[in-house]
Amino acid sequence: MSQSCGLCCGFCRICCYTLYQCVCCKEEAPTPPVFEVICIGVTNAGKSTLLSVLTHENSDTVVPTMGFLMKDIRLPNITVKVKELGGGDNIRTYWHRYYNNAQGVIFVIDGSCNHDRLEDTRLELHQALKHPDLHTLPWLILCNKQDLDGTSTDAKVIEELHLREAMQTNPHIIVKSSSKIDVDGLFVSFECFGNHLKQYYSNEQQPIGRI
Repeated sequence: MSQSCGLCCGFCRICCYTLYQCVCCKEEAPTPPVFEVICIGVTNAGKSTLLSVLTHENSDTVVPTMGFLMKDIRLPNITVKVKELGGGDNIRTYWHRYYNNAQGVIFVIDGSCNHDRLEDTRLELHQALKHPDLHTLPWLILCNKQDLDGTSTDAKVIEELHLREAMQTNPHIIVKSSSKIDVDGLFVSFECFGNHLKQYYSNEQQPIGRI
């Protein structure tokens, strides 16, 4: 009888210990990495609209950004915290103040704009691409408003904005087409951008800054 009781107590102790390990010692899932990036582009390129689509907000109520806005884009296994900067003439002169420690750049282009507007975009884009705080970072360049007639494709924009040399120098520059109605395509572009961010910062030599 006493032997049976001892076996029973021993079995209970084993069960309790196993339960304790399952409840208290279970390894927590790794925290997804968080990257902080800036989003720039001239006025009416569609920056705010695209970000509102990605955050499942009403894009019909979007107004031009006068200063900056913060948005969290949650993707599989990664979160991208986006600081969107206004694109007005009087705001673009202050963009450089937000470049320090940015971990990546999103540049939105109005693919439906006229030649003069496209030239303004080219100048702003190349000025940012050459900035010492940004020139080696991952870039997502979006040729936006593909839902409109006559919009330039991403391949055409690469030629019109003279991006070949920059893309050869920096392998983390990606150019994608986008529109507010192609939600799936937009998320695919951001997932590709997220993969470039993870690859770029997987090297421990790379500094991971904060905005």
